Amino acid sequence: MKLLLGQLFFIGVIWIAMAVFYNDMTTSLSRYTFYLVTSWLLFIIVITIKTWLKERKEKKN
Repeated sequence: MKLLLGQLFFIGVIWIAMAVFYNDMTTSLSRYTFYLVTSWLLFIIVITIKTWLKERKEKKN
């Protein structure tokens, strides 16, 4: 879980930095990179929530 949270934090920081300069991204490669980082961030969010719910359920049992 720590690895997921660390990755979520660092990808979030990178995404915020890229979002600040989104208007300056003029090439299609830079926009595709932004979309790729966004997709990865959403994937990590889903996996983190799924793992957290699974661990929470296991603690109750």
